Amino acid sequence: MTKLHFAGLIARFILLAGMGWAGMLAAAPVNIAIVLSDESAPYHETASSLRATLAQSSARTVVNAYSLSGRKNDFLRESPDLIVTVGVGAAQELAALNLPIPVLAVLIPRQAFEKIPRQRDYKYFSAIFLDQPLARQMELIRLATPDRGRIGVVLGPDSQGMLKSLQAAASEAKLGLAVEKINAAEELLPALQRVLADSDVLLAVPDPLVFNKGTVQSLLLTTYRYQDPVIGFSHAYVKAGALASVYTTPEQAGRQAGDVILRVLGSRAAWLSAPEYPRYFSVSVNYQVARSLGLSIADETVLLQNLKGLSE
Repeated sequence: MTKLHFAGLIARFILLAGMGWAGMLAAAPVNIAIVLSDESAPYHETASSLRATLAQSSARTVVNAYSLSGRKNDFLRESPDLIVTVGVGAAQELAALNLPIPVLAVLIPRQAFEKIPRQRDYKYFSAIFLDQPLARQMELIRLATPDRGRIGVVLGPDSQGMLKSLQAAASEAKLGLAVEKINAAEELLPALQRVLADSDVLLAVPDPLVFNKGTVQSLLLTTYRYQDPVIGFSHAYVKAGALASVYTTPEQAGRQAGDVILRVLGSRAAWLSAPEYPRYFSVSVNYQVARSLGLSIADETVLLQNLKGLSE
């Protein structure tokens, strides 16, 4: 990026800060750049959903999507007024560039977002987290396994920072909590066995050391031997053998990103709001696993409506 181009971006941002989004909309369409971490299907699905949400509104926007796997920084040539990053890689890249442009990160776990070094506050670099609020997950546990009152959790290096939040959420839900921390792969199985011996349902939290393609099958088999159901964090984990999961799809993440942008465009402010958890979400249940564990669980639509009631 040339100094002249960077100066142009600064001038445009100063204009935006002075006029607010409403003023910018009156002058010209708002230019939005979607930056994908790579070309994977979920990222494109998120971008398509965001486009569709904006297209259904009366807001004047121009939306273009780019990928980090292409020529880097191509998106800057269009002088965007707002950048939406999809995935962790794109968020990290934009944070490193430290551009004078508001950035909204989506499809990013809270722990990953909070670890990104940022030189600007949430008004100019905000996020819609991929992971669900803990209260929502605790309620799913209560609904799906009402006779089981003690949760087990294994935390790795990327998730240990959420321990206090876990303790508070479990206490609020009147559920017991057993926690094991690990920092190396060889510690996983012993830690899992200890936590399963001290709990009756396992809550999976996103951590690449604990839950990855190489560990998921052995982890699920171990929990089955202990007759402890697993509450996962994606539809894929339910298909693999978790009992249930509450999660946000790429389409839902893109829709919420569109809602956030429209909310900002309709305000007089030239900045973003604080990071937020998913407002749109889905529930999946593996009823075969439920039967094998002797559990009777309500229909997915009933669980979803109950969880939505909690969020309202």
